[in-house]
Amino acid sequence: MSWSFGNATQERDRLRDARRAGRSRPNMPGQSRPKTQRGGEAVRGATQERDRLRDARRAGRSRPQETGMTLLELVVAMSVFAVIMLGLVATLASGLTLTRNNRNRSVAANLASQEMDLVRSATFASLVAQTSTQSVGGVPYVVHRELTWVADSATNGPCDGTNGSPQMLRVHVWVDWPSRQGVATVKADTVLTPPVGAYDPNTGHIAVKVLDRSAAPQDNIMVLLTGPTARSAPTNSDGCAFFGFLPPGAYSVSLNTTQFVDRQGVQNPTQSVNVTVGQVNSTQFDYDQRATLHLDLDAGGGGVVPNDVPVTLGNTILVPTGARTYTGSGTSRTVNNLFPASDGYDAWAGSCADADPEGLDGTGNAFYPSAQRDAPFEATPNATTDGSITLNPLAIHVVNSVGVPQANQSIVLVHGADNGCAAGETHTVGTTNATGDVVVELPFGNWQMTVQGRTVSGSWPSRIVSPLESLPRPTVTATVQ
Repeated sequence: MSWSFGNATQERDRLRDARRAGRSRPNMPGQSRPKTQRGGEAVRGATQERDRLRDARRAGRSRPQETGMTLLELVVAMSVFAVIMLGLVATLASGLTLTRNNRNRSVAANLASQEMDLVRSATFASLVAQTSTQSVGGVPYVVHRELTWVADSATNGPCDGTNGSPQMLRVHVWVDWPSRQGVATVKADTVLTPPVGAYDPNTGHIAVKVLDRSAAPQDNIMVLLTGPTARSAPTNSDGCAFFGFLPPGAYSVSLNTTQFVDRQGVQNPTQSVNVTVGQVNSTQFDYDQRATLHLDLDAGGGGVVPNDVPVTLGNTILVPTGARTYTGSGTSRTVNNLFPASDGYDAWAGSCADADPEGLDGTGNAFYPSAQRDAPFEATPNATTDGSITLNPLAIHVVNSVGVPQANQSIVLVHGADNGCAAGETHTVGTTNATGDVVVELPFGNWQMTVQGRTVSGSWPSRIVSPLESLPRPTVTATVQ
C-alpha cells in the first residue's frame, strides 16, 4: 500500500511537469500551432480577461467612496438643520418678548403709582379726568385718569341706576402702551371723600350715558353741559359722564364729536335735563361713527332712468315714520351721516307711500299685500357700503288720432300726492323714437303719463307699477291730437 501510494504521487507530479513543459514550449520557426493549442489559448485568454474584470470590480468595491453626499442626503440634512434652528429662534424670540413685556409692565406700574401720588397730593377741587402720554425708553405710555362720583353703598356707576346722591369720588387709573401682545394694562383704583363743606348740599346732579350701536359703552366722547352753569367732561370707560353738585334749573346736554352721529344722523344732538336738589337726573345718547351708503339706480329693463328720482331708506330708528327720503340728481345717490344701525337700511326708489313695496295707505292697508322689500344694505361705522336699487321698466307708445306713431315726443310722468309725498312726484323721462316708443324706468306706484306740449284725445292714461306683476308689463298707449 505504501509503495502504491508513492508511485501514484510520483506519476501525478510527472504528468503535471509534462503539462507545464508543453504550455511553455515555443513553436519552432515555420511551424504553426495546432488548432487544439490555439483553442486552448483563446479559452485561457477569456478566462484571464474575466479574472481581470472580476479583480477590478473587487478593487472598486473595496475602494473608499469619494463622490460626496447624494441630493437626498443633502435635503434631509438641511431639513433637520432648519427644524433645529427654527426651534432655537422661537425660543430666543419668546425669551426676548417675555423680557420686553416684563420691562414695559414694570414701567407702566411705576407710572400708575406716580399718577396716584399726583391724585392724592392735589387739592380736591382741582381733580379732573385727563389723559397724558409719557415716553420711557422710546415706548409711549398713555396714562388715563377717570373720576366717578358714587354713593357710599353703590354697586355700579352713577349712570347705571339710582344710587342716591354721590358721596365719594372714585379714581380709576390705567396705563396702556403699544404692542402689548396680550399683556393686560396696568390699573390702579382709589376712593376719595370730599372735605366737609366742599360742596353746596342744595345742588343736584346729571348723569349722561353714551352708547354705541350695539348698546356698548362709548368712551372718550366729550359731553357739553350748558344752563345755570357750564361744564364739559369726557365719558369714561363705562360710557358715563357725571356732572355733580349743580345748581338747580334747566340744562342742555349735547354731544359734538366729528364723524359721530345719533340715530337720526345728527352730529350734535341735544337733550334737555332739569336738575333737582339732592337727585341724580339721567339721560342717554346712542352715538356712533357715521356710516355711508352709495346707491346706484339700476335700469332693470334697459330703459331711461329719470334724472331726479329720490331714494328712500327704511329703518325703525328713523322717527316718526320709520323711513326718510333723500333727493338728488343723476343715476346714483350718496347718503352720508347715517347711524350705523346693526340691522342695516332698506332702500327703494321714490318718495311716495306706494313706492315702498311694504307701503301702507292712509287707512293702514297694504298697497301690495305679500310684497316684500329687498334685503337691507349693511351700515358699517366709518365705512361706505355700495349697492344698487333696481327700477321698473314701463313701455310707452304715442300715436295721433289716426294711429300714426309720434316721434320725438317728450314724456312726463306724474304721481299724485299721498301720505308719503305731500307734493307728489313729476319726472321728465325721455323722448319717443321713430316708431313713437320709449321705455322708461320708474319707482313703484300709480303713474299718469303725459306728453309735453301736446293735447290728449280723451284723458291721459294711468298705470300702477306693482312689485307683484310679472314682466314684461303691457305697453301704455297715449293718443294725442
